[in-house]
Amino acid sequence: MRLLHSTLIAVALVSLCVTREIPLRVKEFQDLLREGRQCNKTLASGLRTSLDGPETWYYCGDYVNTTGSFVYAASSAASSSENQSSQLTIDCDGTRSGPEDTGLCGRLYHEPAKSTAFQHLLKASGIPVKDFNTYFHPYVALGDFRAGQSSRSDFMEFDPQDEVVEPLSLVAVVCNGKMFYGLWADTNNDTVPQPLVGQLSVAMAKMCYGEQAVETQQRLDTGDLMFLAFTGTQATPGYYGADWRAETPEEFEQGLALLGNKLIKRRVFSGMAAPRGGSVDHPDPLHFRGG
Repeated sequence: MRLLHSTLIAVALVSLCVTREIPLRVKEFQDLLREGRQCNKTLASGLRTSLDGPETWYYCGDYVNTTGSFVYAASSAASSSENQSSQLTIDCDGTRSGPEDTGLCGRLYHEPAKSTAFQHLLKASGIPVKDFNTYFHPYVALGDFRAGQSSRSDFMEFDPQDEVVEPLSLVAVVCNGKMFYGLWADTNNDTVPQPLVGQLSVAMAKMCYGEQAVETQQRLDTGDLMFLAFTGTQATPGYYGADWRAETPEEFEQGLALLGNKLIKRRVFSGMAAPRGGSVDHPDPLHFRGG
């Protein structure tokens, strides 16, 4: 009976995660962007989700150092009724092992895995993993950095840390009509010719689009893709704010939800009435539907 009870709890956690709805206030914010809400402080633009995708994504800092306090990344074509189908770029840095390892990264990249950008901070934080596992940990790569690989003079560089987004901090990812929580664990660089708005680990990509679509590298509708990168040290789970002993990717993602839900309730306000430098109305707690 104890085993059955544990199994039911695990199934419930997976079900809760997989069916996570976009919180209402996040949906309202995304609707504002779809209706044409303009960014007043563009941090980087002309970005893609893949080499063959449209250059419509951008980072916006309108809500940094305000009551909201987050950086968002979205598409300037989000108001279009046409689907934006592209080959999503998968981040395969970190470790590639364990029962979730399907060999996808070996098929995508014929080179040894590199460590994630903030691997050195894991040990310093006492976190009991040597590096993030792309098949297990839902993480994202944000920012664009010149590594001397690209000859393009117009390569757009952007470091989220300039906007007080801390490494290993929590990021909410809206994708495919759902929302999941991940960590900012890696960065993009100019080893690819086009600057990217962000990459998803294998685990995050499968949560968003399903295992079959990711494993078979189908073209995906990324039209609603949006990142909310929360600023400041309070957005960093650290050792105690994440389930580092989780046994499945779904359990690990669910372990981030406690902090993630708090950040959304405190920082994403219904209607997002004012941009950077303004004030916002007091949030209505009834507008939040937990993820």
